[in-house]
Amino acid sequence: MNYEQQILHWVNRLGFLTRKEIVARFGAAGFEVSPEEWALLLLLNEGGAKAPSEIAEITSKDRTTVTRLVDGMVRKGLVNRIPNESDRRRMVIELSASGHSLFAKLAPIAKGLIGDAMGGISDDDAQITLAVLKRMTSSLQGADLSSSSKKETQDAKL
Repeated sequence: MNYEQQILHWVNRLGFLTRKEIVARFGAAGFEVSPEEWALLLLLNEGGAKAPSEIAEITSKDRTTVTRLVDGMVRKGLVNRIPNESDRRRMVIELSASGHSLFAKLAPIAKGLIGDAMGGISDDDAQITLAVLKRMTSSLQGADLSSSSKKETQDAKL
């Protein structure tokens, strides 16, 4: 099996290059923001306050990782923990005023990266790629990959 002919090889490579480039572009603009912090800023800006469990589910991170990320962003003043309105024992995470301000500064930089990455790719190709990646993601969510028959089926599709 030639790894360069595998879709997941290219998905992984694109993810690596995107993370590296976003850190470089944010840094060049004077911002020290990790890809994980950017992802949470984006998520909370677009979707509003979220419970840590929702953040973990959406970002495919474990709860411990999300807690560490949120702790760091609380220390930086980018997010706030607030009691859940329906259950005061639970917390939700929301962007602070500083978080909203930082998001507004970073969004054009991220859009520039997306534009560069998508340069020369038609809207139709982008929509097809998005649909395929969503189907692949859906196939793996909750899948029992320990089964060799499922693995063989997945290998055949890749």
